[in-house]
Amino acid sequence: MAFIQAAATQRSGKGKGLSADNSLPERHIVVDLLRKAAPYLGLGAPVITTLDAMLSCLPPTRDHHTVFASNATLAFRRNGISDRTIRRHVADLQDAGLLDRRDSPNRKRYTRHNRHEGKVMRFGFDLSPLFARLRDLATLAARAEEEQEKLTYIRCKIRAVANSILIDAPDSDLAIEARKALRRKLSYTDCTEWLSKLTEIAPEPVYETDATKSGTERMAASDGQNVRHHHKSNIEIIDKRTKHHLETHEVIHDRERITIPELLEACPEATQFSLGKITSYSDVVTHARTLAPMIGIDSASYDAGQRRLGPLKTALTVWAIMQFHDKIKSVGAYFRSLTSGAKSDRFDPEKLIRRLAMGQRFA
Repeated sequence: MAFIQAAATQRSGKGKGLSADNSLPERHIVVDLLRKAAPYLGLGAPVITTLDAMLSCLPPTRDHHTVFASNATLAFRRNGISDRTIRRHVADLQDAGLLDRRDSPNRKRYTRHNRHEGKVMRFGFDLSPLFARLRDLATLAARAEEEQEKLTYIRCKIRAVANSILIDAPDSDLAIEARKALRRKLSYTDCTEWLSKLTEIAPEPVYETDATKSGTERMAASDGQNVRHHHKSNIEIIDKRTKHHLETHEVIHDRERITIPELLEACPEATQFSLGKITSYSDVVTHARTLAPMIGIDSASYDAGQRRLGPLKTALTVWAIMQFHDKIKSVGAYFRSLTSGAKSDRFDPEKLIRRLAMGQRFA
């Protein structure tokens, strides 16, 4: 009876355990964040793969984040890397602040319980620092993705300008050197310098268009009946009655806007990842930017959603998806269909959040 009571006391907290599939992001999402944020963490791909092997050793339902697997088990899951390599990777993860190593007196990894006092000692690799920094990692991943997009764009621009120079001057040493330089890993500053040099001798500039311009504005650059037609449509929109109707609709929309308490009640999954208190719509948008890469929404899709729905509605969509993302097969595709798909003009994230809030009340 004493053994049964002690065991029951120990298992009583099981319901409060963390679920790697529900309460926390899935393992592949955490690893994807790490890979994107790697330039800021100073970690190579092999180190992140070793960390992925450690994450695979954590049970789905647990009340800790300690890995008890031996080096031999980790080496097996890493396709046979050496014991020395594992130790080096562990040291790198410690330096990056993603892991705490808790060694036992005999260097074994295990758990020791004191059931009478309700205490426990765990010896192994503690990954609590990693899970505590998820929001910070998501911010770093979004920043790294944005910088990579800028770098890719300017490299494409350098190549376009160099090619335009070589069309008229095939023997241009500067254009040839610029194309050779693109074979190397250049920083954004290096690319800016090369582009500045090329545009000084370029026969004609590379024209760029604003992606946020409407089709009407782009067509206005050419002549023909279409220009006059769009111009007439713009005049009709400025009609006083139409303008009054739009302004009235905006006022009503502002009155019906979902409140911060309603949002926090409807989306507890998103709220639990916020390190600070959500008190304004600006906090909602900022937090959504952090959550997006955690659930598989890339920055390009997020920016496209913002251009279509606006910052707040896009942020509310992310908050809502976070609440049931584990039931969605492809979160990125689902987000794109809601925010920039064919039926996105009829999508209202506030209605979805209110339904979620109602579900929370009757759950």
